[in-house]
Amino acid sequence: MTFSRVKDLISSILIGKRYYKLTDIKEQVRYMTMNWIFMVATLPLSILGFTQIGHDTTRVFIDFGIAFLCLNALIMIRSKIPLKFVPVFPVTVFGMYCCYLLYLGDLNFWAAVWLFSFPPIVIFLCQMTVGLIESIVVLIISIVLFYTPLSNIMPLGAPDGDVKLRIIGVYFLITSLSVIYESISILKDRKEAELKGELANERDMIQTMKDNINQGIFLLDKNLNILPQYSSTLISILSYYGSDLTGKSFLDILHASLDSRQLNVMKGYFAMVFSKEKSAKVLEAANPISEFEFKADDEIKYLSTRFQLIEQINSDPVIIGIVQDISREKEIERELEAQKEIQEMEMKNLFDVIKIDPLVFQNFIEDTEANFNAINALLKDRKLSEKQVVTKTFQYIHAIKSNALILDLENLAGKLHVLEDHIKNVSVKERIFTNDVLTIAVKIESFMQEMDSYIAITKKITAYKSTNQMDTILISSLTKAVDRLASESKKMVKIQAGQIDLGILESKLRKPIKEILYQCVRNSIYHGIESAGERTKKGKNPQGLLAFSVRNVEGKAEVTFSDDGGGLDWQKIKTKYVENNPGTNPDRKILLSSIFSPEFSTAEETSTAAGRGVGLSFVKDIAKEYNGNINVNSTESGLVFKFTFPIPK
Repeated sequence: MTFSRVKDLISSILIGKRYYKLTDIKEQVRYMTMNWIFMVATLPLSILGFTQIGHDTTRVFIDFGIAFLCLNALIMIRSKIPLKFVPVFPVTVFGMYCCYLLYLGDLNFWAAVWLFSFPPIVIFLCQMTVGLIESIVVLIISIVLFYTPLSNIMPLGAPDGDVKLRIIGVYFLITSLSVIYESISILKDRKEAELKGELANERDMIQTMKDNINQGIFLLDKNLNILPQYSSTLISILSYYGSDLTGKSFLDILHASLDSRQLNVMKGYFAMVFSKEKSAKVLEAANPISEFEFKADDEIKYLSTRFQLIEQINSDPVIIGIVQDISREKEIERELEAQKEIQEMEMKNLFDVIKIDPLVFQNFIEDTEANFNAINALLKDRKLSEKQVVTKTFQYIHAIKSNALILDLENLAGKLHVLEDHIKNVSVKERIFTNDVLTIAVKIESFMQEMDSYIAITKKITAYKSTNQMDTILISSLTKAVDRLASESKKMVKIQAGQIDLGILESKLRKPIKEILYQCVRNSIYHGIESAGERTKKGKNPQGLLAFSVRNVEGKAEVTFSDDGGGLDWQKIKTKYVENNPGTNPDRKILLSSIFSPEFSTAEETSTAAGRGVGLSFVKDIAKEYNGNINVNSTESGLVFKFTFPIPK
């Protein structure tokens, strides 16, 4: 027989196989207690029985009888009889044996041990109700034997009064403590049962929630591996249908969606979460993937995530993660944003147009179309180089933008400004290719299509203002231009109209005159008119004054524009000229000519108002196109431009 089999045999004899089938720890403790009490009681009772042979037949019978009952109980607890019924009979007999010992008056060591051990044994083995009843019965029998005439028939006589009182007191104390202990144990068992029930309900509820909510919930250990406790929704969100997520690295799952730098950032973020150095609010704001694009199975989803540290007693802390698929929300958000942008654009365009005199706006449309037609002609002119086409196109686009700004068409002017940037980038190339010109043409075509929306708006609007006088249109347009540019440059400026010949404005000179005056207004306000503080120091009116007139002088159209600013800054112009032409020492005639050169500007920075170096070069080209002459007179009291054109028939 092997050692293992011997060990199993001894274990079966001493403990019994039934013990290993019990699952409740309370039942296991009760079983072991019964087993050892009955096993320990069998041996001394048998010994007592042997010692009484030949002395007291009754004691021999009782000792061996109770020992037999204990042995029988050992057999019963190893059977299928419910444990609560096994100890009742042998323990009851044990109580009768204690009463018998009292009757004999045998209060030596063994009798005292049996008597005082009876309450805890009977209460624990037979549970509260039976145990308390039997303990009280033994107590009553003890009192009757000690304090009634029955004490006279006790074979060894009743003990002394002090001894009797102490026996009763100790027995009562042990019984009370046993009752209290068992009551506490019962209450604890009930509370544990209630808590287990609540925990089971909560566990079931949590599992139900995990399986039905539209969020993926999971736990991460310190190695950022997913623990077994995750919701089934997480599988569909991460499109991870191939195998169990347990033990998978969360960063490996994100590998296709994040680059190496982003993955390192995520490692640092999770380390910060585990370190507990930052508050939950700070960590939530620092989450690098609070919203991100997730790539899985050739599909892109938009996911949102939240992470929080959970600390556990006697266990390592973990991170709880919540992932939600917000792809549909993002799609709706994009649709709403697109609709909102369209509506805002339409409303902006509507308000831009509605505040403009219809004839003024119609005038703007016509001028814009004329400029676009001129650009189309440039693109078709094979005699011009790519550089010339780009430069001329730049001028026409600049003119359209200037007109748009004057009418407060901010959206339109902003897009033209971007178009100007592109043309500017092309124009500075050492060599311009046909493809560069075609790219500009495509962008211009796209812008022309946008102009259709403005034309559609004008068809929906009835006239808010009515006038058919060209001079009124010109004055109104220039006044708007002055107000806008003065506000942008934070200067005080007004414009004053002199004599205006309607015949000239109703001729083909209307458009070039208007564009020349627009550019002059912009140039004066940006470069000529001083700030209110500077003008006050010079003894001037804080508000700058612009003036213009359009007259018929000896059969020619004479357009005069003046301002009361500081005149041309010859030093600044010379500095810019020398910067562009190193090693030269130009005179004033050359410097005056240079301000009409393309891309020449003394502005320190480019804005929507000035800085391109296009305005005066465009003025020069217009004068040349309509066979006009330009005369400039600059003093410290201001600047005067005089343009002379032949009046067309």
